[in-house]
Amino acid sequence: MKINWCGDSCFEINCTSKDKENILTVVDPKEGKKFNKADIILQTHSKENGFKTGEQFVISSCGEYERKGIFIQGIMSFQDDGNIIYTLEVEDVRICHLGYYKKDSLNEEQIEEIGNIDILMVPIDGNKTINHSEAVKIISLIQPSIIIPMCYKKESLEQFLKAMGEKDIESKDKLTIQKKNIASSDDKAEIVILEEK
Repeated sequence: MKINWCGDSCFEINCTSKDKENILTVVDPKEGKKFNKADIILQTHSKENGFKTGEQFVISSCGEYERKGIFIQGIMSFQDDGNIIYTLEVEDVRICHLGYYKKDSLNEEQIEEIGNIDILMVPIDGNKTINHSEAVKIISLIQPSIIIPMCYKKESLEQFLKAMGEKDIESKDKLTIQKKNIASSDDKAEIVILEEK
């Protein structure tokens, strides 16, 4: 599996299905970028992104979905914020994308629905989303193996890394990962900084 960050809350997740078919999932496509090759599109906070769906499978509401062997769950973050948390199970790897999450905690029902997570995509800016210290609290509740920050400016990233007790993490152009290479959640979580594509 390969994960690219396209800025803000937008990610491309390239994977292979059990039938050896290449599948591209895009979370929060950005206006002006072409995602017409995406098989699945997830929208966490906007139902109007100005792209044509064609044959694409578009999800913009809570519920359980299955498409081409990828299992997706949309979880309500809070009634008043219009945001959806998504979990995906891809190549036996469980991913959680928090979208524009705005609260400083998760309730028990959300934690249970999110479940065990290998990779967490978490906002850290504090402008339209939670800030770096609130993100640290959310991470401690979910306990992922890998953390990918999103929705941030350079200053926010520095504050987040400091709050996590890290510094000088070298950024990557993409994350290439297999389930067998993901450490146990008992180990310290790895922070992966992706360069904007």
